Amino acid sequence: MKSNANPYLALGVRPFINCCSVRTMHGGSLMLPQVRAAVAEASRYFVNLDELMEAAGKRLAELTGAEWGLVTCGSAAAVALGTAACVAGNDPVKMLRLPFTDGMVNRVIIPKSQRFAYDQAVRMIGCNIVEIDTREDLDRALAEPVAMVVLLGKQEHLTGVRLEEIAAVVKPRGIPIMVDAASEHLERPSPWLVRGADLVVYSGGKFLRGPQTSGLLLGSKRLVEAAWRNASPHQALGRPMKVSKEDVIGVLTALEYWFEERDQAGERQKWYDDLAVIAERVGQVPRARGEVIEPEGVDLVPRLRISWDRWHYPLDGLALRQQVLDGEPRIMLDDNSATEDTIVIDPFQLQPGEAMQVGDAVAAVLREASGASPAPNYPPAIEIAGNWELRVDFLQGSRVHWLALEQRGPALAGHQRSAQFEGPVSGHLSGNQVQLSLTSRYEASTICYFFDGEIHDGRMSGTAILGAASDQNQGVVNRGQFGTGTWQANRVG
Repeated sequence: MKSNANPYLALGVRPFINCCSVRTMHGGSLMLPQVRAAVAEASRYFVNLDELMEAAGKRLAELTGAEWGLVTCGSAAAVALGTAACVAGNDPVKMLRLPFTDGMVNRVIIPKSQRFAYDQAVRMIGCNIVEIDTREDLDRALAEPVAMVVLLGKQEHLTGVRLEEIAAVVKPRGIPIMVDAASEHLERPSPWLVRGADLVVYSGGKFLRGPQTSGLLLGSKRLVEAAWRNASPHQALGRPMKVSKEDVIGVLTALEYWFEERDQAGERQKWYDDLAVIAERVGQVPRARGEVIEPEGVDLVPRLRISWDRWHYPLDGLALRQQVLDGEPRIMLDDNSATEDTIVIDPFQLQPGEAMQVGDAVAAVLREASGASPAPNYPPAIEIAGNWELRVDFLQGSRVHWLALEQRGPALAGHQRSAQFEGPVSGHLSGNQVQLSLTSRYEASTICYFFDGEIHDGRMSGTAILGAASDQNQGVVNRGQFGTGTWQANRVG
């Protein structure tokens, strides 16, 4: 591979213009030039990791106003290590038993409306989640020992009991509070710590534009140091969560830029300017427009909602997204925001000149779709109501589902059951083409199976798309994040 070549193109992977903010699935963010230089320089030397993290903890405290800080290998690792600190401290007897927490205090309180996919990082330590909605729920949950309280910062407004009230109740009992603020802009001091949290988690590879594989755990020096003792290179549960010396230096460099050099007003103006460029180009297409969505709550970046006349342009948001993704230049739009006639653009990642390219690409797709005929929808070629045995073959292993299907014209509905997985079935039949969707809630996620296939000789078969959606991310990316399998189904009974 040539040193001056695009390494992704050399592998046959096409980069794209990112209109999806800082999602890890799409590469997070681009490291600052200062960070790239610092990481390269740090890679030229050896240091002791304990000595480095001690010095970094002190510097993080100076930069952020927190009592202490820790660089982790991503924010989910910070959640896991913060949980380990609250459950096991640096007691070797407990640390080496994780995630088996029998005999330890392992109950973690999380408000029901703040459950999130990454609270699996709490459960992987061996903890049980106790959901609350109200102050009365909190009091009942505290009737038994509790290891910690975890909050999802950007969802706090959905809960009746706020951080200050929770802190007033649990702090006298010695129960720590950790807030996941990974998708937020870091402030000095962190408002979550000011309001009563003991620990707060941020991403180093999102808005900070540090190394993509980095996270931050800030707060109580005692708990942050305990988190470090549970982390790599120490031989405890966090040993797989290795953070490099280069990542540590990269995060510190990103924070120094964030607090000491960043032009916040100029950055904000660029976001609005880029959105105006995109809106102007889309607005040249009849019956299409762009509307700025002002940021609310902890979100600080404005976005642009592009809308079009669905009857004049017979394509939905996901179809438009796919077409600009297949185009040149390749453009990634947000699947979570896609509707029948809208999609949303986030300008945070746009590089100079890219706003014009995005606007032109979206406008070109809409113009091409103008007057096109919708995809044909054929009447069902067969009646498939009844009971079916459906087998899914995964990359390793298989699973059998028992389906009871109802059919009304092309629409399919019903119920399915399988070991540890039961829930509704929905679907559609067009000719001999069948699509089925199976979902079931588990903890903070919704398990998603999507079956696409054909019916031949009374037997169904095809491809299964496997994933899990969260309350915050319900688009096709998450619903297909676990890859594919094959499936076949036969009538029973």
